[in-house]
Amino acid sequence: MNDDIFSEIAGQLRPDPQVRARLLEALDAEPAAPPPALRLRRWLPRVAAAAAVAMVGLAILPTLIPGDRDLTDPPVPLAPGSGAAVDPGDYAQAYAAVQKAFAATPQREYEVWGEAAVAADGRSADLQFAQSTATEDGGTWTTNTQVVGIDEGDIVKSDGRTIFTASGNDVVLVSAEGADTTEVARIDTTAQETGPTAGTVQGPVIDLMLHGDSLVVLVTEYTPRLSGLPASESMTYVPYDASRTRALLYDVSDPTSPRFVTGLGQSGAYATSRLAGDLLYLVTDYAVGDRDAVDPDDPATFVPSVADAMGVAPVAAADLSIPASPTGPMFQVISSIDLSSGQRIDTASVMGRADITYMGDDNLFLASTTYQSTAASEFTLDQDSGLRDVAQKTDVVRIELADGGITVAASASIPGMPLNQFALDHFDGHLRVAVTMDGTTAAGGWATYPTVFVLDDALGVVGSLPQLAVNEQIQSVRFQGPLAYVVSYRQIDPLFALDLSIPADPKVMSALKIPGFSTYLHPWAEGRLLGLGVDASEDGQILGMKLSMFDTADPFDVTEATTIKVPFHDAEALRNHKAVFVDPDRGLIGFAVATHDNAGKANTDYLLYGYDETMGFTLLGELPVQQSPTNQAATARAMTIDADLYVVAPAGVDVYTTDSLTQIASHQFIDG
Repeated sequence: MNDDIFSEIAGQLRPDPQVRARLLEALDAEPAAPPPALRLRRWLPRVAAAAAVAMVGLAILPTLIPGDRDLTDPPVPLAPGSGAAVDPGDYAQAYAAVQKAFAATPQREYEVWGEAAVAADGRSADLQFAQSTATEDGGTWTTNTQVVGIDEGDIVKSDGRTIFTASGNDVVLVSAEGADTTEVARIDTTAQETGPTAGTVQGPVIDLMLHGDSLVVLVTEYTPRLSGLPASESMTYVPYDASRTRALLYDVSDPTSPRFVTGLGQSGAYATSRLAGDLLYLVTDYAVGDRDAVDPDDPATFVPSVADAMGVAPVAAADLSIPASPTGPMFQVISSIDLSSGQRIDTASVMGRADITYMGDDNLFLASTTYQSTAASEFTLDQDSGLRDVAQKTDVVRIELADGGITVAASASIPGMPLNQFALDHFDGHLRVAVTMDGTTAAGGWATYPTVFVLDDALGVVGSLPQLAVNEQIQSVRFQGPLAYVVSYRQIDPLFALDLSIPADPKVMSALKIPGFSTYLHPWAEGRLLGLGVDASEDGQILGMKLSMFDTADPFDVTEATTIKVPFHDAEALRNHKAVFVDPDRGLIGFAVATHDNAGKANTDYLLYGYDETMGFTLLGELPVQQSPTNQAATARAMTIDADLYVVAPAGVDVYTTDSLTQIASHQFIDG
């Protein structure tokens, strides 16, 4: 369907005043209730990262909107971004930037339709491996994270005594007592004291964060866009905008009786969260979904808002930052929350999209990639990349974090596209970024190069390796202090060991070539690097999955110590590091895999492998994962507490002994 035909149909479907009046009378006649369509996806990990606004086409029924709403109001706010700070108290600059972005950006580039959218040491001998997550009490129950000491939100959390699990709109609290494991409480996040804002529909619990006796539950609210209703006499569909994400704080000092403390909100769909000490950093994506509702005299219609028990207010103009060329009428909102007091410390907003968020000890980085042909000469490279033009450009923003204070400190652009958050790392005052560059060569051909840049804190390039390989794409990255390990792939998997100890002079120390490639790398122990990824033949044909243990004791001669084929083709762990369970002290590695029986029915199994230096990898068990008609997601988390292994899924938890994998308890979560 071309745009002209679509416009004609849209015009014909616009409701007349009589139809709208009858609809409003029906809406006023019934109380608000969440539509069944928004409850169909359970355990949604997060709103798709590529979408700054998530929307769902839902039938307008009389139960969707309460009678005390103003249909001319937009969802909730949004804001401008990085480069130039907005003049304090003056939102005119932000308004102009939003209007300019609307004019330059086709609507389809920042809107996502459909129910599925609801939801996202070489020269230095100082090789630093991530610390084991094992605790003194015996067990590994913390989330698998990128940076030691910085937690990340996930769908399962535990303190070693209680397991907290996101299950639809609920959080289920389970006592971790081995054979006596049982459900002790349940939090309904749509309860009256914490329920959605009037006129909105709340999606499922996206992530959890646990800090001492404080549990943070992260949910997103969706608001119907009614200002441009297409018409129908009986039923019509409207978009739902991801209007606000809320951090609901609960006191779980008594797990049998969790107590709601407060709720803090900010505009947009949930992107990610981090926890450093007492400080929770919450990042959301917001897009101005309704250009017709933007009012230059009302900042709440075109900049993001923050909400607490005192009310809702637009982000202050002084806390907005606008880049020279923002990627559409969308914004990143970053807030810091002190979990010891339950108070918001600071908020900043950067106009534009962010595909990746990386956070180190003192800085948070946002990275967004756009596809546009740019002359390679416009970028700083140590060596000739061999490209005349680069097809992708990545904008990077550095945000300083100081005791909860949030300051947009620098922004710049580099060529190429980073893979995920592991492609960024901040170490010793330098940001290292691994990207894949595509573009035209001087001869007019097309080439692809994996590349690594080293940037200073002003985001100026001080060193680079612009051509690690030819016509290969980056598949995984792991930075470890002054070292980096980069996997690229075409048909054969080169694992590069890089020395970045001298930022201005990065070096390739070795390149191990083996079939297949690793999509996730995990520091296992000194001199050992675990790889999880894809098995392939010599000619690049995908054969399944595999585990590899790399010997990195000599970074100038990295070898594959041992490997094992995994006879499955898909697992969440290939794309989400938090789905990988690693317990080096017990020699355990686990992840859930998706399977289909002869009748085509989908099932989820949890694979548990053992590893030791003598035997290599051993498959210890293929454990069935609990499922229910409404919880069919191929996902699960595992943890060890004392001598037991807990496999937690959307539908329930199973408990096994770690020595023999004897099942000693099983509890199913009853769907709410």
